[in-house]
Amino acid sequence: MTEISGTTRLILLVGHPVDQVRSPPVINPYLAAIDANTVVVPVEVAPGAIGAFFSFARALKNCAGVSVTVPYKQAAFRAVDERTDRAARIGAVNFIRRESNGGFVGDMTDGIAFVEALARHGHTPRGGRAVLAGAAGGAGAAIADALCAAGVATLALVDIDAGRTAERARILREAYPSVTVLEGWPDGLAPDLAVNASPMGMRPEDPLPLDLDRLSPSCVVADVVTKPNLTPLLVEAARRRHPIQTGNDMVDAQLEPQMRHLGLWREPVAAHAERTERVA
Repeated sequence: MTEISGTTRLILLVGHPVDQVRSPPVINPYLAAIDANTVVVPVEVAPGAIGAFFSFARALKNCAGVSVTVPYKQAAFRAVDERTDRAARIGAVNFIRRESNGGFVGDMTDGIAFVEALARHGHTPRGGRAVLAGAAGGAGAAIADALCAAGVATLALVDIDAGRTAERARILREAYPSVTVLEGWPDGLAPDLAVNASPMGMRPEDPLPLDLDRLSPSCVVADVVTKPNLTPLLVEAARRRHPIQTGNDMVDAQLEPQMRHLGLWREPVAAHAERTERVA
């Protein structure tokens, strides 16, 4: 861990809540390994104060950037000055770089990290059928975009907000005309990949966000929720012998794209830090 001093730069991790976040123990050892004199610090901000938070972050001259978790990824999209093409297409931001002139540049790395985590488990979405719950949220939109970019053949979008789901489907069809994008999960579609990108599962009383009876026997079941790491959905999917992917798997895969966005990626050091993290 970096020793805090008057020259230490901060990456503020904002959300509501933040007790579930796992990225500080992933990113902080890496930042210490490259002597970046930068630390990630979680801050919980009430919904009515998110605008004031971004004004405050801009005023902090030692703020290197902002990491954004639920429910503020769309608010972050509106708060930044510039966006990567990926973030602009998705309509959400989960990582912000502060420029030397004080400007905020936002990116959205959830989706590419999700697909990278799949690859680390030996899975590929190319040519497959996927169903995505929570498709209209920030993480859901990012995962939908990344799955289409990775070559999924069919993507069924599931969300309680029909209007936002329809708009997301329109954007995806325009950007990825070779992908069959469906609004809702039709009867007869047995997916190869089932993803929960909603907050369902953070509380023990939450119902399962996906109907596991409708999955193919070899279907990979993935969740973005990080606390608990093994959500009720994943516990039940594992009991049924489905391959699973946790939210923390996606968090681990965020390190490289987020550090690249900051200009702090050092691959040999990152590999060493990753090995150290696994041993720990």
